[in-house]
Amino acid sequence: MSWACGTAADPEQMPEIPAADAEAWDARIEIGRPGHRIEIRAAYSREYSEAQQVRAEGGVEVVFREDEVTSTLTAERLVLEHKRDRFGMAGGVVLRAGDSLEVQADTLVWEGKEERLRIPGTLRVELVQGWERGRNLISNFAVDEWTMERVEGHWRGHGGKRVVVRAQRETSRWVAGERQVVYDSVAVEYDGMRLLGPRAMFRPEANHFSFVAGINGSDSLFQFSAARADVDMEAERMVARGAVRYSEKDAVLSAEVVEEDRRLSMLQAKGAPATYIQGARYIEARELDYRRDERLLTARGAVVFREQDRQLTAAELRYERDTGEISAWYRVVLQAPELQGRLTGDSLFFALEPEAGWMSGAPLLRRIGDDGDTLTIAATVLYFDLARRELSGKGNFALQTTGVKLNAERGAYNTDAAQVIVAGGVVLGQQGGERDYSSRLQADSMLVELVDRRVERIAVPGRVFVRIEANGRHNWIEGQGGRVFMAAGDLQRIEVDADADVTHRHPQKDEVSRFHGKKMTLYFDAEGLRRALVSGAAKLVTRLQDEGGEVAVNEVGGEELEIHFADGSISEVRIGPDIEGSYYPPEEP
Repeated sequence: MSWACGTAADPEQMPEIPAADAEAWDARIEIGRPGHRIEIRAAYSREYSEAQQVRAEGGVEVVFREDEVTSTLTAERLVLEHKRDRFGMAGGVVLRAGDSLEVQADTLVWEGKEERLRIPGTLRVELVQGWERGRNLISNFAVDEWTMERVEGHWRGHGGKRVVVRAQRETSRWVAGERQVVYDSVAVEYDGMRLLGPRAMFRPEANHFSFVAGINGSDSLFQFSAARADVDMEAERMVARGAVRYSEKDAVLSAEVVEEDRRLSMLQAKGAPATYIQGARYIEARELDYRRDERLLTARGAVVFREQDRQLTAAELRYERDTGEISAWYRVVLQAPELQGRLTGDSLFFALEPEAGWMSGAPLLRRIGDDGDTLTIAATVLYFDLARRELSGKGNFALQTTGVKLNAERGAYNTDAAQVIVAGGVVLGQQGGERDYSSRLQADSMLVELVDRRVERIAVPGRVFVRIEANGRHNWIEGQGGRVFMAAGDLQRIEVDADADVTHRHPQKDEVSRFHGKKMTLYFDAEGLRRALVSGAAKLVTRLQDEGGEVAVNEVGGEELEIHFADGSISEVRIGPDIEGSYYPPEEP
């Protein structure tokens, strides 16, 4: 180590001295001190008794000794003041201490009473790891600790990266064979970063900084602040603690602890919780990892994502800032006004800009009304488009609401229109609320309309098959195209547009009726089928059995038939403009 001083004016001017009392060549002076002694050698010296001074010139050398040599000073001239118990050196001053410390200065002052060494002017410190420049150095004779002001240091790490330090004040000491430097009002420049703090400790051999009273920093992309930080420049890692805040452009990451790996360009944040805010987008979790180069955020543990009225929770989440895409896993819940409910599952993809994505892993949409009525939609995969307020599903699509279960290969739900379109092996099952009946509707596709989360109307464009059981009576309905109308979860009416065919059976009375026509409208109440309107080549065939077991068959036809039922049996048949029919009484024994 070496110190080089500038050419500032000498604060310890050589005094005007009267004629010498004595002269000596190859002079040697020894000064004893408790615990150490000082040896002074010079080529020529003069002594002034009245002033109690010695003036030495030419090859002046001062040695501080304890058990062995501790430090050595050399200069062109020296003035020893016995009365003031000090000496000053000037002209090419060199101080050596230990194996690696060397000081070069224009002037130097040793104050014996305080056992203090001072270099009042500017200086430069040379070490294996770099150099420092400062002024007003104060140290002891062993030069194992010192202070210095207005410091600028340039250090080299083992990897060749440079560190520049500027500080108002430095306190340096040797601890366990390692130099430790404390800087006040410090600024550090390192690997494109600038770090500022009221106080920092630096270990040059380890290339390690500890900011203990607050830190602010920045690089080309980020600004950050924290209560304290440890910077390992060799490992290119920094750990910031206490109200840590990283910001870039329009985004802010906050946490209790953030570890930065500059080799991987990675920030790892932990907190209760750690948060990332980008405009209206907010993410919180117990842990956040942010890849700065890729602008990729990964969140783990109690993850929450919010944007305006939308909220997403999960165990893990990945957010790609540039594309605005989110992937989430495990216990995923998406809530959005457009869905009017909670979408749950185990895996989600969400593109925020088109406002669309998908959910898998037993996905389920659940909507609960103020009255407690619940609507659920499930599928192997559910796709959502929030901009269009649509939810669609592929594979085992299922809708369930009060009294109704709907299954299909695929389906689509529009929340604004409150409509569900399903296709592929569609089966709609219905269980009467207060009525003792159930129904099963099968078709290739259906359009289901909902009111307050309940099915109100079902439109079937293709072939339709319906089976209804009510109070022990059975109805089988078949046709081409039609509609089903419901109210409060109960079946009200079925309309068949073409090729309508109905079979009605009353097992208790062993009665079977079959009627068909081009079109048909069927009305239901609490007892089941109540009335049927058949039009277009209408025909009714009824098989009856009396109490004696006798069987009779009635057949009637016309352009229109109006069939009424009471207690599960045909009570009245009204026939349109033309009538034709036949009666087949029981056979005679």
